[in-house]
Amino acid sequence: MITLFPQSYTEMVASATANQELRLDELDNLTDAVEPFARLASRSSCSVRLHCSVPMWSPSSDTCYDLHELNDLRSRTLVFIHDLLASLRSNGISASYKLAPSNSSLCFICALPTELSVPKVRSATVEMLQNARVNARQKVLLADLEHGPALIIS
Repeated sequence: MITLFPQSYTEMVASATANQELRLDELDNLTDAVEPFARLASRSSCSVRLHCSVPMWSPSSDTCYDLHELNDLRSRTLVFIHDLLASLRSNGISASYKLAPSNSSLCFICALPTELSVPKVRSATVEMLQNARVNARQKVLLADLEHGPALIIS
């Protein structure tokens, strides 16, 4: 199935996402984040796409001091994504994911309904998450955005 939206609609959605106030809830760890994230993602649609930015390298970072820590962050995030997909699918939600390299030292995961997975909406969401200024290590922050939940993992 293909859903087409007029360009003005996608620009309006991206603009609304960029102007949204970001409220972050800190979770204890990635395991504790699966259930609340899946619950929030399931209320928006019966089909979601996870957009995941995976850090490759960031020279100036308070959260990753070397490549070993960066590799650990990537590994934890990939395991979390597969756990999250299993949880969503067990609740009857069709879920897929897309990985994108990032020059940030944080991982960002946002769940958008499949019909809103357009580049402008995705870019506006990731940009808003990047502006959160997280500088602590081993943190998991959950945001309930207008179009679906998002996580920042450090």
